Amino acid sequence: MVIDWIDMDQFIYETKYPDDVCDGIIDFYNTSDQFKKHPGQISNREDTATSDKDSIDLSIPWHFIEFDQRLDAYFNFLHQSFVSYFQKFEQSRLPCKISDVFNIQWYPKGGGYKIWHFERTNNKHAIRRHLVWMTYLTDNPNGGTEFYFQDLYVPAEKGKTIIWPAEWMYTHKGRPDMEKEKMIITGWMEFTQKGMGELT
Repeated sequence: MVIDWIDMDQFIYETKYPDDVCDGIIDFYNTSDQFKKHPGQISNREDTATSDKDSIDLSIPWHFIEFDQRLDAYFNFLHQSFVSYFQKFEQSRLPCKISDVFNIQWYPKGGGYKIWHFERTNNKHAIRRHLVWMTYLTDNPNGGTEFYFQDLYVPAEKGKTIIWPAEWMYTHKGRPDMEKEKMIITGWMEFTQKGMGELT
């Protein structure tokens, strides 16, 4: 069952995906050999310190989902989530599409994206980011996400998916789980000159 919740004041949308869909993404991360895993980076910096971000990421081109049923199943749910978001907030339905690359991220115990940041980082691609999406693939109640200006903490629960604006007002960071490993899948909806709110 998919359960939708939305904070109309904070423009943060939350829903829940089935466990088997999450398990499929975890299995893809663990078994896929098409793409190389790499240490997580901040703004494409190769010198990212693990005190800032400690993860092992798998970056996957958007077009590859058509070749893998596990990815395709996940993105069918994500598509519906964006349909719901645009229905709730019609003004957000700008010309946009799913980003060309998305990430599956594994965090060791004590790992995470530990510093305050927002999604419009200063690299040439980030300026196009419109909305952010993220699904927690594991249960980490003590290892969720903190939103600075909203004074909000979102616990990491397997299948929980959140969508929020990429603007500076949504500065956030991950709370490290000192006892358990953690996994997420995440990416962006980016501005384009294609049709209004096109989900491609």
